[in-house]
Amino acid sequence: MRLLSLNIQDSFIDYLENNKLYICDKAEDFNDAIYHSEVRFYNLVLIKSDDFKSCKKLLQNINAKQCAVFLLSKNLSKKEKIYLHKNGVLQILEDVEKDILLMRIQNIHYENFTEKYLFRELIKLDRINKNILDKNENKLQIKGKSFDVLSYLIKNRDRSVISKDELVNALWEEPELICNNVVEVNINQIRNELRKNFNIDFITTIRNRGYKINSHNRHIN
Repeated sequence: MRLLSLNIQDSFIDYLENNKLYICDKAEDFNDAIYHSEVRFYNLVLIKSDDFKSCKKLLQNINAKQCAVFLLSKNLSKKEKIYLHKNGVLQILEDVEKDILLMRIQNIHYENFTEKYLFRELIKLDRINKNILDKNENKLQIKGKSFDVLSYLIKNRDRSVISKDELVNALWEEPELICNNVVEVNINQIRNELRKNFNIDFITTIRNRGYKINSHNRHIN
């Protein structure tokens, strides 16, 4: 997952990066934040500011259905807060302690913070070691970016489709240098392992749009 921050303490962003929770882009100012929001996809935006006009402009580039926006602010008016909430800001907080902010974020992206979690009583995702295990703790050959791609699809399984562009932006450090064919290679590797180990494929390709997780396992004949 990818995060954009502005005026957030470096120690907090470093914590998220060091614990492999998000790929983090630190904006230097609002112009830089707006530029980043125009060229990259984000799952989370953290902003500390009382600049209503700049926040309003930034939100024009954010899809609130796909990105959680947290704003730390002390001096916005009630009217300004209502406008920002209506236009994509999920939470407006005063300058809170690190642990409280982390808890709020974890409530939104719970599985992103979970070290191990089971999917469909079938496979276990180990976020720390970036391993996929079967129910007998055997490792599948789904590693590196293939692990990231499968994890991201599972975390977003309730959405109708995840585009290749989103996968590249959310999971690669320098998405501008990555071609979409890389996503196809990783998807094929995932499918091959699922078929070999479980005789199923729960990833559906939506032509010209991307991928989604099926609501039911599809067995391969």
